[in-house]
Amino acid sequence: MRPLSSVRTMLGYATRIMGGGALVATIGLTSLHAQAQWQDPLQSPAIKTLKAPKSLLLDVALVGDRLIAVGERGHVIISDDDGSSWLQSDVPVMSTLTSVYFIDETTGWAVGHDAVVLKTQDAGKTWVKQLDGFEANAMVLEQAKHVKAELEAELKKAEVMGDEDRIELAEENLENATYALEDAEIDFEDKSTKPLLDVWFKNSSEGYVVGAYGMIFKSTNGGNTWKDWSGHVENPDRFHLNAITEVSDQRMMIVGEAGLMLRTQDNGDNWEQMFSPYEGSFFGITSLTKQGVQLAYGLRGNLARSDNFGSSWKLMDTKTEQSLIGATDRLGRVAYVVGNGGAFIKGIDQGRKWESTIRAGRGGAAAIVESKAGHFVIVGEGGVELLDKLGERMSITITSIEG
Repeated sequence: MRPLSSVRTMLGYATRIMGGGALVATIGLTSLHAQAQWQDPLQSPAIKTLKAPKSLLLDVALVGDRLIAVGERGHVIISDDDGSSWLQSDVPVMSTLTSVYFIDETTGWAVGHDAVVLKTQDAGKTWVKQLDGFEANAMVLEQAKHVKAELEAELKKAEVMGDEDRIELAEENLENATYALEDAEIDFEDKSTKPLLDVWFKNSSEGYVVGAYGMIFKSTNGGNTWKDWSGHVENPDRFHLNAITEVSDQRMMIVGEAGLMLRTQDNGDNWEQMFSPYEGSFFGITSLTKQGVQLAYGLRGNLARSDNFGSSWKLMDTKTEQSLIGATDRLGRVAYVVGNGGAFIKGIDQGRKWESTIRAGRGGAAAIVESKAGHFVIVGEGGVELLDKLGERMSITITSIEG
């Protein structure tokens, strides 16, 4: 099995840094310093600590007037004063959380290591578990068995017809499916789990979660139950799926490992590969909805731009070689992207040109949002960081209060 090399797959092992120098969220299973004995992160609630705003955080969202950030050891913190002070939420797991997404001011989901999916219906104050790696493994195993059986039947048909091209393709696909089944059987028997890396919901019912080794699950009932959706995705090598976003009604995109770029035009029923201008990993994708522009960003400062829903992509000069991890858009028009080594870039002319600066903090950043007050809130390996509109660190003491 390949080692994880994506972001939210990255800031963790020696700082989401595991190859290519990008932030990686693979830290989640290390034991706490104060604990002499290992605890199952799926069976242990997150420990409350006043240090949560200064610990590793991997995503942040603006929900109404509230900021909600997630990170290591199941930490979820909320702020109602534009990031100056934070309250820690009640979370039923200690698994590292990699992404958070809300559909309105009260209902949202978070995902993370151990294939965990959490849901909140009170604006992030309390969370319940909807899915974990053991359930995910069972679904992946059943899907792998189904795919292999279908391909065995396809090979027999091709052999009866004597179609050499069809036989060759069926044999290649069957070989990949056999490897996938073997991996699924090992994971199921060993009870090993993999991280989910992003989450997106269309409404209160329908949504997707994506993650390592091609994991993708779909729910049509608000996350109460899930289906393995990998059979609908053109990803035979099971590359990591790092990020998912909506482009417009019925249209979505996914980016991932090894330059993988996917799109759907039928609300996710079928995902097809797009031509990628870069063979390295993309860690995120942002859509400038007002201008019909999509921006995919990843390793070594690579950022690709499309204005035709991925029919073609062009690499932009970002003025940085630092890996780019997280982004936000201002009213669907202007993008700001952050990443390793203090990278902070701003898109100009609908993302055709980019200005780059090194923010004062210089630590690895995983995500960025613009607060209601107009300043930037960045989270990463050093916790929460506040920057003014020019990208300079704000002279404010970030505090935590007991939850």
